[in-house]
Amino acid sequence: MCIKNSKNWVRHSLNNSVSGALLILLIAFLIRLGIHPLVEPYAPFHLFIVACTVITFFYGYKLALLSIALSIALGGYYFVKPYQILGPLNELHPTDWIQFFNFFLVSVSAILFIEKLQRNICERDLLLKVMQSRYRIELIKKNESQISLNKKI
Repeated sequence: MCIKNSKNWVRHSLNNSVSGALLILLIAFLIRLGIHPLVEPYAPFHLFIVACTVITFFYGYKLALLSIALSIALGGYYFVKPYQILGPLNELHPTDWIQFFNFFLVSVSAILFIEKLQRNICERDLLLKVMQSRYRIELIKKNESQISLNKKI
């Protein structure tokens, strides 16, 4: 059985999903902003990785990929030196590129892994429903055959 997309297992409407994803991303941003003086140059994207993973779990991979793009923009602007300055990309230090790449790689890997697990859970639930339905039909047929056998006797 092939499950094509997250529409089959996401239990929220599009509006609720978008607002929930933005809320999770905002919470991660505010927490990171709050601890920024303590961890200033280190780990600009770690809370965003957690946020993207949670978004994938609840709302699917599409919103999680969108949250990766938003996280790169927010994290790059607010938490990568020089802070809150937009400049040309060629002025970024090689360690900045490594941080961006690391965040992207880890987040996309987690998103793909969770999406695969969610699809497997959905497929398992569908198969279980089909098996229960077939079992009920078999019981009904068996019961009817017993009734017709008893009538003949």
